[in-house]
Amino acid sequence: MKNIISLSVAILVCVWSLSQSREEAGVAVDPNQQSIDSILSLVERVATDAEKVKYYNEIAKIAGSSDTRLRYASKALELCGEDDLSAKARACYNIGKAHYMSDETSMALPYLVRASDLLGQTGERKEEALTYVAVGSCYEDLNNQDSIFYYYNKALKILIDLKDTVHISYAYLMIGQIHYNLELYSAAEENYQKALEYVAMSRDTLEMAYCRYLIGQSMLKNSDTLVMGAMDNLRESVCLFEGQETTDAYYIEGKYLAYTALSESYIKAANTTGRKEYADSCNIYIEKVGDYDLRNGNYTNYLNTCYIKEDYLLFHKRYREALEVLKGLEKYVTDELSACYLRNYHERLYEVYKLLGDYKTALVHLEKVDEYKFASLNDSTFNSMKNAEVERTRMIEELKRESAEKLHQAEINRFIIITISLVIGIALIFVVFWNKRKANKALSEKNKILNEQKDAIAAQRDEIESQRNDILMSINYAKLIQTATISTLAEVRELFPESFVYYRPKNIVSGDWYRVAKYGEYRILVVADCTGHGVPGAMLSMLGVSALKEILAEMCRGEQTPQPAEILNKMRKMIIDSLAKNDEDYHGEDGMDVAILVFTPDPRKVIFAGAKQDLYVVRDGVSTRTRGDSMPIGRFMKIRDFVQTEIELQDGDMIYLFSDGIKDQFGPKGKFSVRRQTEFMEVNATKTADEQLDILSRTMTEWRGEQKQTDDQTMIGVKVVI
Repeated sequence: MKNIISLSVAILVCVWSLSQSREEAGVAVDPNQQSIDSILSLVERVATDAEKVKYYNEIAKIAGSSDTRLRYASKALELCGEDDLSAKARACYNIGKAHYMSDETSMALPYLVRASDLLGQTGERKEEALTYVAVGSCYEDLNNQDSIFYYYNKALKILIDLKDTVHISYAYLMIGQIHYNLELYSAAEENYQKALEYVAMSRDTLEMAYCRYLIGQSMLKNSDTLVMGAMDNLRESVCLFEGQETTDAYYIEGKYLAYTALSESYIKAANTTGRKEYADSCNIYIEKVGDYDLRNGNYTNYLNTCYIKEDYLLFHKRYREALEVLKGLEKYVTDELSACYLRNYHERLYEVYKLLGDYKTALVHLEKVDEYKFASLNDSTFNSMKNAEVERTRMIEELKRESAEKLHQAEINRFIIITISLVIGIALIFVVFWNKRKANKALSEKNKILNEQKDAIAAQRDEIESQRNDILMSINYAKLIQTATISTLAEVRELFPESFVYYRPKNIVSGDWYRVAKYGEYRILVVADCTGHGVPGAMLSMLGVSALKEILAEMCRGEQTPQPAEILNKMRKMIIDSLAKNDEDYHGEDGMDVAILVFTPDPRKVIFAGAKQDLYVVRDGVSTRTRGDSMPIGRFMKIRDFVQTEIELQDGDMIYLFSDGIKDQFGPKGKFSVRRQTEFMEVNATKTADEQLDILSRTMTEWRGEQKQTDDQTMIGVKVVI
């Protein structure tokens, strides 16, 4: 079985390389343009939308460029009939994959979830399962463990029903890898074992070798008491790899990983037993690895291999040579590595210097260990579960060893006593067996207690996971509803062709919202920021969108000219009336900041009104700020009518509306600030909309660094074309 992970990575790397080449050449041509042109020639000869949808979905499927895939999948979705659920599902899937290829995971997720729902309705179960896998991959990028397990397990259930052994083994491998990353090694080993069972059905030698490596590695990480079991699996893995020639880089790397893991198991066995032959076997496989990882740029693997070499030298008390190995790694141990790797490196230096008697230098590295130790701590809940499992294994092994030692001592005593006196010997044998019976009974009782504790922990964990899944499913469904209420990028660009939308919720749902509307010859653009974020903010946003729709519908019935100030006045009244039936129910801070911009039939004139929101227009590299009123949409100390401003525009002007989440974002250097946001607009206003969006996305990501997003973030830019 060809490993699906390596194939997916290869495809993505290929697409990225091709897109880079096109950017350098200045030509936006899809890698599969010839095939796309052939299908487009068929589109021109068909009459029905259903046939066009079929061809557009086919183009999106084969497109090597995320932009091409997104463009034609969006066309397919626009033309889909209301009842054509299968075509809609494929269009949504392709849109989601396009966003995922562009590293826009949060934008990909709603489309992939919608695709899975539609496929569930059409009964296309295999496609539904594979879409669940794609959704799980998105949640893996977003580091949402609960949803990862939920969707991978949904996919696995369907694949088992379909008896699709190839994809079943892949699903078990993915679930095992997630457990491994969470340091739940027993669960990881269990899933890898299940994957191996299905791989064995296909007799794929290399894939079986890789599964054996993963099982051995999980046992090795789990507990020192499992070293011998890990060694057996890793020997089998190496044997299978060496018995099957391959040019596949994935399996070649797997073979060297197996060499490294096997050498680690040997040195652990040597340190546990003191047997030199285990240490010698460790060195044999270290020599086989050589500088493979260094030549292939796998620096973390290279560090691990060198650490095993160091352990081998320490076993033989060759401390100076061990120190030289560690010093040789200094250029590879940079701040780009995780805190765990940095701590491990300095911990090893501390131990070696201590063995050499250089306590001053050892103390320097011990301080480094303390510096990095807290940064590498994992989630306490998962650590507790893992530690309980490890402690249980340790206690059982200790009890078994204690029982064996007692039995051995009893046999020695019995031999001595029999040689002295048969009568005394018989009495002592009786005592020994009686003690053995008591020891076994005590062991049984301890095992019973441990099993009860494990069952209680597992029940609590399952209950917590069930509650988390229920909450997350509800919030994700709310996300779909909220996404449907705000305007899509296609709707924005239909009214404002030269525009971009930067929309980044802090949580799954958002307190920011935006909407565009066409009102006769007038075009309306609204950007709003509700109090708070997450679920409370999202509920306020739904209230705001509903009020805006009702007001515009009322104006349309009365054939009134849209006036932004009047719209804000009516929105304020509706929001206040909706939030409070009396003074006791209403919190004064509840409300929203709203900016409304009306584009008149005269392309040189717009009308702006803002509730605690401002408008920026950039012309010739200089920004002009038009302030809105200082009142929000909500209760205020002194309520008065909102004021609107007419603004004269010129061709090439760039208009910006945004929420305060961008300027308030914290990073290592402090707040992003109004000054930096204004500099961004003035410097980049002459660039295309897509370029501005890309620059803004990268700028905010780099500014935030390792810190969390502070608030919901929204910015819409519109270029004036006269």
